[in-house]
Amino acid sequence: MRYFADILPGETFTLGPREITEADSLRFCQEFDRLPIHLDPAHARQSIYGELIASGLHTLSLTASIVVDGFLKHTSMTGASGMEQVRWHRPVTLPNQLSVKVTILSTSPPQPGKAFGVISCKLETTDCKTQLVMSAIVNYLLGAGE
Repeated sequence: MRYFADILPGETFTLGPREITEADSLRFCQEFDRLPIHLDPAHARQSIYGELIASGLHTLSLTASIVVDGFLKHTSMTGASGMEQVRWHRPVTLPNQLSVKVTILSTSPPQPGKAFGVISCKLETTDCKTQLVMSAIVNYLLGAGE
C-alpha cells in the first residue's frame, strides 16, 4: 500500500495495455453515447473519420479503469478533487489497445485537520501505435498514512 508520502513529483510509469473491441465500443455507446459515428457503420464511413470510432467518453472511462487497476487500488486513494485539461487528440479506431502514462506533477501535503494529501497527475493515453489519443490532469486524494 502506497500512502501520500510514498508518491514523489516526477515519478512516471506506464500502465496497460487494455483491449477495446468494436463490440465493447458498441455496448458502451448504446448506453452512454448514441451518436451515429459510434453506432452506425454506414454513417461513420461518411463522417470525417471514415469508420466507427470509440466514444471519447469510453476512452476516458477506460483510462480511469486502467489507472485504478494499475496504480490507485494499490494506494490509500480516498477520492479525487478534480479533472482538468481533458483533451482528445485523435480518434480511437477499433479494435485497439490503450495504455496510460502517469506522471506525478506535484504533491500538496495534508492541510491541518485533513487526513489526506493531494497528488496532481498527468494522464496520457496512447493507442496500439503509441499515438497520443487523450490526456488529462487529475487531482487524487491519498491518505497520509499511519
